[in-house]
Amino acid sequence: MNRDDSERSILAVGLDWAARITTIGLEFVVPGLIGLGVDHVLGIRPWAMICGMIIGFCIGMYELLRIASQVPGRK
Repeated sequence: MNRDDSERSILAVGLDWAARITTIGLEFVVPGLIGLGVDHVLGIRPWAMICGMIIGFCIGMYELLRIASQVPGRK
């Protein structure tokens, strides 16, 4: 978010936030689904899924905190 939001149209800002929210949602879910697939292939239920969920949670929270620190007007 290098440019000021006031320079962009409302639609551009909305699409930017929609992309961010979608990305964060996928960062939470996809590692757990990959772990579920690994569990299915290796038959080690549920350990890979649990590890994937923990990794996904850490990645998702990191991105949420990074975006929250970039909100304009916050010091």
